[in-house]
Amino acid sequence: MTQKDIALKLNVSQATVSMALKGSPRISQALRDSVRKLVDDCGYRPNLAGQLLRRGRSNIIGAVFPSLRHGFHAELFQELQRQLLPQGYLLYLCCAESREELVSVAGYLKQLQVAGVVAIGSAAEVLLPLREAGIALVFYGGDAPLEAEVSQVLPDRRSAGMEMTRYLIGRGRRRIAFIGASNPDEPRFCGYRAALEEAGIGVDPALVLFAADAMGDGHRMMRQLLAEQPQVDAVFCHNDETAIGALRAASEAGIRVPEQLAVAGFDNIEAGRYFTPALTTVEQPRREITDALVGELLAALADPDHHRFVSIACRQVVRESA
Repeated sequence: MTQKDIALKLNVSQATVSMALKGSPRISQALRDSVRKLVDDCGYRPNLAGQLLRRGRSNIIGAVFPSLRHGFHAELFQELQRQLLPQGYLLYLCCAESREELVSVAGYLKQLQVAGVVAIGSAAEVLLPLREAGIALVFYGGDAPLEAEVSQVLPDRRSAGMEMTRYLIGRGRRRIAFIGASNPDEPRFCGYRAALEEAGIGVDPALVLFAADAMGDGHRMMRQLLAEQPQVDAVFCHNDETAIGALRAASEAGIRVPEQLAVAGFDNIEAGRYFTPALTTVEQPRREITDALVGELLAALADPDHHRFVSIACRQVVRESA
């Protein structure tokens, strides 16, 4: 049913129906109530795409990710789409790993006249100018809170990294490696380092490998660790893909997990639950993260000056591997 159909049923103009739906005081309360009751009864939904186009915007939301290679990003994208579709928005995926790709993506999104953008926090520097074109921005993740006045949803990965390392220490592990972080300021690694220092163990540089964080990298780094540091008794991986690669390398080397080597990941992707042994990990709660991202996006669409920092707690998931 359309606004025109509602107007015909109530014998009023379509403009009157439109004003009633917006709560205009020019329309009597009795008529507003009648319109609202008919709208509720027939399940009417406003034509959001038409409204946006009249304001020079589409109903497209850009989703800017480095890639969907990591399971967590793919699962997050799906959850975003699930929540945005009922709001009348289409999600448009843009994968950009380099600065050059990000610059190109920003230009394309502006040409598409997208209503808003949800992006990984590391893309902030390139994408922030889109606000000048009236595009709502919300950032997910990053290594630290952004200084710009823009909404950001950031899981507390440092605390989660600290708790997982404390757990491994509590299980009697002392030679705990960390593999897969891209830099020493990455929050998961900072939590790992803080927990070791708290326990009086300290970080052994020989047990830290900074590199990419895919399964193949985890496999390669675990093989390197086992060859060069055979006394390692636990490994905390930057994400679950890295951990699955590490588990494979341990199995090939005849290392028993968790008896000889405890392995922990991060993200709680679905594959980790069904691997053998099932992967101990840290869950970044997708539903909470997506609820916050969509809530901030809708608020920014309604009010261009809206911005808020939202911290999301992570949860430890203990399974067979540690």
